Amino acid sequence: MSKNDSEIILKPQISIGLPVYNGEKLLRKSLDSIISQTFSNFELIISDNASSDLTPDICKEYLKRDKRIRYVRQKKNLGVHGNYFFLVNEAKCKYFLWVASDDYLDPNYLDENLKILIKNQNIVSSVGKVKPFGPKDIGLDPSTIETAQYPKFLQPYIRKNRRRKMLDTDPVFGSLDKKIRIFLKVTKSLRRWYGIHRTEQLRQCIIYKPFINVEVSIFLNLLKLGDFHECNNTFLHEFDEGISSRGVINAAKVSQHNFFGILFPFHPFNFWCLKNLGLKQVLKNSDTLLLLNLGGEFALAVDLFLKFKQFFSKKY
Repeated sequence: MSKNDSEIILKPQISIGLPVYNGEKLLRKSLDSIISQTFSNFELIISDNASSDLTPDICKEYLKRDKRIRYVRQKKNLGVHGNYFFLVNEAKCKYFLWVASDDYLDPNYLDENLKILIKNQNIVSSVGKVKPFGPKDIGLDPSTIETAQYPKFLQPYIRKNRRRKMLDTDPVFGSLDKKIRIFLKVTKSLRRWYGIHRTEQLRQCIIYKPFINVEVSIFLNLLKLGDFHECNNTFLHEFDEGISSRGVINAAKVSQHNFFGILFPFHPFNFWCLKNLGLKQVLKNSDTLLLLNLGGEFALAVDLFLKFKQFFSKKY
């Protein structure tokens, strides 16, 4: 980075929100990647969602080591979405990003993404490229990680498909119609969630009632306020056995879906799109939305198969 860039980049600050629940296995790796960033002028807010493992001890250990850290232990579990939204509302700085407790960042991640936002006022979100990793990549026993236990013949396909979906941080710009079209086509699991965003604009877009794909809805709101950028020279290293790997039924329950919403996982998102984007946009993007819904039904069928398999294996 040039001297001029250095002078520009030192002026703003970033709020980093790290939500965690029972994250003892990977939390240290995530925290180490944050506190060793080349851009150091940030605050780190950790929201411990009433963890029952060693998470509080690890957080207090880092709290003593680094004055930039603020640790909040929730008295009761706020739910996954509640914990994320708590953090963005606690942020004090102009720029904000979430970092998952099982992910880690390249040392230049803050530096490169922040530089883009400072120099381009039309950009409201900048994210690095994604590099997925699994338990074996960092020496963890996969059997100690809570995840859906797919049949062996399905595991390679599901793992490959999941990792492919994680690479969805493409740039999005142009007219609003064009941006919506691009975003819906490229977004599979929304790794953009872990980019750097303009705090006030992001707050305007938060949807507090959770549903599957509420994150996509939040970023469709954000698209109305500006463009999305992808940095090619820095990486977010994302754990591919996180909460999203535990099946669509679990995701529906976490998102507080009713029985109908479990049977049709993307129905609440469909309804949101119709209400907030309008019938015209829904029809324009009906091909993408249809594929999304068919994928949800396939995922539901796989989940039900696993549950029946587990039930009968215990019974007999």
